[in-house]
Amino acid sequence: MKTVRAAAHVHSEWSDDATWKLADIAAGFAERGYDVVLLADHCREFVASRWAEYRAACAEASTGAILLVPGIEYNDLDNTVHVPVWGDVPFYGQQVPDIGALLAGVTADGGTSVLAHPWRRDAWRRYKPAWSAHLAAVEVWNRKYDGIAPNRHAADLARREGLPQFAAVDFHTSRQFFPLAMRLRLASDTVDLPAVHGALREGAFEAAFRERPIASMLRGPALHAAVAAETARRAVRPAVNRLRRLRG
Repeated sequence: MKTVRAAAHVHSEWSDDATWKLADIAAGFAERGYDVVLLADHCREFVASRWAEYRAACAEASTGAILLVPGIEYNDLDNTVHVPVWGDVPFYGQQVPDIGALLAGVTADGGTSVLAHPWRRDAWRRYKPAWSAHLAAVEVWNRKYDGIAPNRHAADLARREGLPQFAAVDFHTSRQFFPLAMRLRLASDTVDLPAVHGALREGAFEAAFRERPIASMLRGPALHAAVAAETARRAVRPAVNRLRRLRG
């Protein structure tokens, strides 16, 4: 068995809101000590043939130091509920009218689904208990939307539904480089797609901040300190953005 460090929910130039090339993503995350990148490019940019091309491109950009795992982030019709999907599965379409049907299909095909950033646009309000049988985890810390603190409400949702915690950088730009990781326990010493897909499917993972399990940060002084830091960051962000515009 082998434990690897994975960056989860990463967007590349294959999404319409990101610009990083796959090779640059591989280099950037390898430099930061990751072994695996779980990509999650937007479904609206794909058709079945492009999904096949994307998988081949991820294989080509992978190196001996890091494995790029192709994945698609699906969303419902009004772009509220988002679900990253990984696995040796087909492309499920640019439009997802029924998230429950998507989740059931992914399970039937042997893939893995995760509920992304449930507090974005109050997506959690649409959560249906039947989804829990098909979800592998809930993002309790999404760097793009939650900032530098875990989301205690998302953690409560995961706890209530009996689902594991997931940590996502939701990478679009270099600002989302942040020491969140999924520690995947592979069933073999080989770091390849079957081993990573198997770990995700079996729930053989743990969400971490640096080397610390995120579960240990969801209560007490650690949570209070992180929330205070994020509150302060959001308070100064408008001034920082104005300064960036002036410099630009």
